[in-house]
Amino acid sequence: MIGAARCFSSDACSFRKSKGTFFMSNFILKFAHVSVQPSGDENSIRRAVGFVNIGQLLSILDSKALAPNPRSAKRNAIVEGILGTLNDTPELFRFKSKGLLISSHRVEELQRGRFRVTFEKEFVDGVLDGGHNLFAIGLFVLSQVLEHKEVARIKTWEQLDHVWAEKRKEIEGLEFDPEDLVSVELLYPGSNSEADQEAFDRAAFDISQARNANTEVKTEAFQNKLGFYDVLKDALPVELSQRVEWKPGVVEQAEAKPIPVRDIVALAWIPLNLANEHKLLPIDISVLPQNIYRNKGECSDKFKTLMAHNEVTEPIGGQAGQARELKHVTVESCLFIAGDLPRLYDLIYEKFPRFYNDGTHRFGSRNVVKMYDPDKLKQLKADGKDASGYTGIRPLTPFFQRSSKDMKWKYPDALIIPFVTALSALMKIEGDEVVWAVDDIDKTVLEKLEKAAPLYDGQLDAYDWDPQRLAKSPSSHKQAASYYRVL
Repeated sequence: MIGAARCFSSDACSFRKSKGTFFMSNFILKFAHVSVQPSGDENSIRRAVGFVNIGQLLSILDSKALAPNPRSAKRNAIVEGILGTLNDTPELFRFKSKGLLISSHRVEELQRGRFRVTFEKEFVDGVLDGGHNLFAIGLFVLSQVLEHKEVARIKTWEQLDHVWAEKRKEIEGLEFDPEDLVSVELLYPGSNSEADQEAFDRAAFDISQARNANTEVKTEAFQNKLGFYDVLKDALPVELSQRVEWKPGVVEQAEAKPIPVRDIVALAWIPLNLANEHKLLPIDISVLPQNIYRNKGECSDKFKTLMAHNEVTEPIGGQAGQARELKHVTVESCLFIAGDLPRLYDLIYEKFPRFYNDGTHRFGSRNVVKMYDPDKLKQLKADGKDASGYTGIRPLTPFFQRSSKDMKWKYPDALIIPFVTALSALMKIEGDEVVWAVDDIDKTVLEKLEKAAPLYDGQLDAYDWDPQRLAKSPSSHKQAASYYRVL
């Protein structure tokens, strides 16, 4: 008997976790055919491998089982292919799909191929691999109680979860063909000893990472699982944080334009670089200012290296498994100040063109810049004239997606990225923390940008207003930083 469970009813019993993302579930998983490996009890990890009828997976779909999976499944060509197999040749599904990899820190081996499984530890309990399969299975089950057009509207896991809850009583009465089987691997500790439980927690994360490697799960997915983004989530305004893809493919504001988490992590290196210059980080690590724009993959990888350092974060343990908690004062201050950077980024993007137009310079005279004038655009097209300098799409700020009377031009934000990376020139070290050097950073940025924008004409001309060349040039970032310091 492995790790006695707390709740022994055959129905899923549940309670909502503090973050509202995971439920405790306790259910019986019955295999039609199963092999337990290894056969002895002396190993820290055991695996049950075999086939499970689709009807046995309903409790898994009830349980928010994708919590430990780094991705969140959404409807795509892969899911449609799996659905095709389930609808046309369900008897072959077990052979055509790798199925589900399920992990639980608490499993009780019963008789006749039955296992009592508990999902309670958010970090390790649930589906480690096979999210697309589980999503397709959920759609297949719902298709038995819904019209085709209703099932077709379900595009994300969150939508499926909502409809699943509404139709749960109808689903309960369904019967599935004995040959509708799914390949399942069930991983669990060899015992409930502290040593085996800790070993299993560590292994669950490594196994998930390895199994997902071939499907190109981004490093950000695992950083999110480890809790590396938690402080950034809190530092950003709620309206922005809810649009960030902290977990690939998932945003809280589904109707809004999503923000790649790499965009936020890259900005965090602006204060982190300053902290490194002052030798306040436990390791010598930084990124070049130009790489904050051109190489966000490097920013993400180095962020992972920094956050995984034992002097920066420490394991939380308990129900959180391998998740880690930030404990480094300097890094924490950098991440909190990074919460201001998207707002300042947008402020610079909004105001730079107006400040550049000082009577001598014309921001809209370059082909990389387009004037927002729908009426003019329409008239030029009607007259058969060149309309390439105009746009009918309203310019919006990169992060908050806002517009204003100053936003008369649509242009690549690479043109102003040096003034963003240079914001470190307006920061200072106070004790072990990185803080703003002024009380009102927005006002200071506007005052300095108004003086600097016309002077930046030489740098823009030097690169012929080529956004990519300008943003990738170290001199552009140094020039902007010098303006912030001396103007």
